[in-house]
Amino acid sequence: MIAFFAVFVHHVPKYDGCDHNCCHFPHGPTTSQVAYLKGSGGVEYDIHELEGETHVDYNLVFKEPYDPTTYSIHVGCGGCASEMPFHWDEPLTLPVTQRESYYNPKLEAFTQHSYYEILPRRIDEDGNDHSPQFSTGMLWNCSSKHFSVRLVAHSNATEGIVYGIVVGCEGLACERFTPLELLSFPVYVIRNHGPTWNNATWTLVLIALTVPWVMWFVLWWWHGGWLAFHVPVSVSFPRQLASMQFPEKHWAKLRGVCWVWSPRCVAYAVATYAIVVDLLETLAHLLIAAKDVPTGETGYYMFMWWYAIKIGFLLAVALPWMWARNVPEKLWRTYRWECKCGWFQGMGAFSPFWAHGFWSVVDLAVAVGALFVGAGFYLYAVAAFFAGAIRLFEWLRGERTPAPPCDQKLFVEKTVRFKLVEDTACALPSLATL
Repeated sequence: MIAFFAVFVHHVPKYDGCDHNCCHFPHGPTTSQVAYLKGSGGVEYDIHELEGETHVDYNLVFKEPYDPTTYSIHVGCGGCASEMPFHWDEPLTLPVTQRESYYNPKLEAFTQHSYYEILPRRIDEDGNDHSPQFSTGMLWNCSSKHFSVRLVAHSNATEGIVYGIVVGCEGLACERFTPLELLSFPVYVIRNHGPTWNNATWTLVLIALTVPWVMWFVLWWWHGGWLAFHVPVSVSFPRQLASMQFPEKHWAKLRGVCWVWSPRCVAYAVATYAIVVDLLETLAHLLIAAKDVPTGETGYYMFMWWYAIKIGFLLAVALPWMWARNVPEKLWRTYRWECKCGWFQGMGAFSPFWAHGFWSVVDLAVAVGALFVGAGFYLYAVAAFFAGAIRLFEWLRGERTPAPPCDQKLFVEKTVRFKLVEDTACALPSLATL
């Protein structure tokens, strides 16, 4: 599972722990990684770490199309920083060749930000372009113990240059992530949306505070407010009973239904809130990046796949929440699936089949999967797992007698219905004799 979700993440990011703006990656040069920096800085490897490597793939990506004359890029012999605090080593290599202008901006689909490239990309014999490479054979006479990729901001730079230094080949061959790095994906997203790149932390705060009010309005209008956190103990489906009782009644006023407070519905609501916030935050930063990235860029297609996965996570909790409220407890505990057509049978939209306890295994798997792709900023995974665990416990516990006052309420309802039928049957002969 971890390997599967690693496909959807790009470079392993590094944000902190760079002494004097000089970073040491936690992995070797064959693992795709990126360090986010501002101003003069770089990444370095001890030369002995490059033993056995014929080349190092690298690249630089920029937040904005900064004036290329305000900085230079150096790759090769020499480190990023000296042993003396706050002093830089002089570059031991000449600046690498840059293009006169940037390539068209691209979209980073998984953390939703735009970026610019200026280093010439290699074109292979098949016509495909690749990131630049440095031949390690050029280090044979290096007087330093380090190899580095670094940017030097010149005195004519009028603003802080924000950029990322990438090391490692492109494609899945270099995508390697530890479980902790995968679990950290929500942190990467928040930091890239915030001060590291997009500088728009306010979107998450605004969305997180607005969504509860919107959800409450929807629940009040559609489900009767607090009734959304209850499950029915009833003689039939609440939706059926509502349509049978003319004029159609609100679910809260239905005869034959006793509503019971459900921690599982609360957990589904929390998970729904978390993934809706994630979806809106993702969309907001796509729009922020889209003002720079032209339509048709490959990143948009990758984003669509990523967004579809998150919508799947939304459905994975919103639909069980709906079924928990639509299917009486006794029905989903005892239902045996059969091939029938209808809203409340077989694979119908409101069939007990979809509410059955065996789906708790899917709930738990979805929760674990969400944890490793960062869906819902951790809150989704915790809430969805809690809901699945409750569902599994309820299923394994089996059928149970409704607790008071539901047992009394349903007994009275059945008694009333039986008496009405009996009175009608007795009255029919007298009507016939008239």
